Amino acid sequence: MSKTVLYAKNTYELIKILNNNAGIQVVGGCSQIEELPEKFVSTHGIKELSQIERHERYINVGPGATLAELLALRSHLPPILSEALYTIANPSIRNIATIGGNICAKDHHHTLFAPLMALDTKLEFRNQNETRTENIKNFKGVPEGFILSNIKIPLLDAGLSIFRRIGHEKKISKRSASFAFLADTEKNSLLKIHLAFAGPFTFTSKDFENAMIGRRLPLSQKDVNEIEDLITKEFEKVAQDQMISDVMKQQFINLARYSFEQLT
Repeated sequence: MSKTVLYAKNTYELIKILNNNAGIQVVGGCSQIEELPEKFVSTHGIKELSQIERHERYINVGPGATLAELLALRSHLPPILSEALYTIANPSIRNIATIGGNICAKDHHHTLFAPLMALDTKLEFRNQNETRTENIKNFKGVPEGFILSNIKIPLLDAGLSIFRRIGHEKKISKRSASFAFLADTEKNSLLKIHLAFAGPFTFTSKDFENAMIGRRLPLSQKDVNEIEDLITKEFEKVAQDQMISDVMKQQFINLARYSFEQLT
């Protein structure tokens, strides 16, 4: 069956097409898409959506920037993001897959979602009249009539940075997820942590992270056991209503424990 493809030269045209074509989908580079919609608008060639701008404390990334273009700046990226990018498919795929496609993938959160959550990334959405900003932790989809126009990634310099993929090494499936952990220490105490999980659903807990601030270091095995119990309870509050296997749940708990064991 033939597909209807529309092209936009710039963001103004893109937003206009969205407003004039009810139900049309935006398609850019995505690391996994099984079938193209019957009617869609391509973002390929819109330069303003592919720009990358480095600043002292953050980096602005257009959703059309490819994963390969981001990797080319790896010395300027947080290590946890560089590591996650390296695990995605192969160079050929990374040359066409975009960060926007990875973030906006439907039904399942892809590889970059957890590290971007841990980094406290902000998403910018635009339509003809306004611009909205939303923390990626709250992202449920691009608002109707808007486009994802920018991804603001803080350049956090964490003392401890851990990223792991759960499930198949190169393929995204219902049994795939990603885990991210960042920790900063000061003298003999834990200054701050960021912990995130993304797969069939997302998990992060501000209450848990705040409870970890000020913990004396190095952690004892008793401390690690106590922390494992706390994060397990927090995770299960969210996971109980989600489609998640016992194996994936245990993998998350094991990775959380492993992360805190690095602080013993």
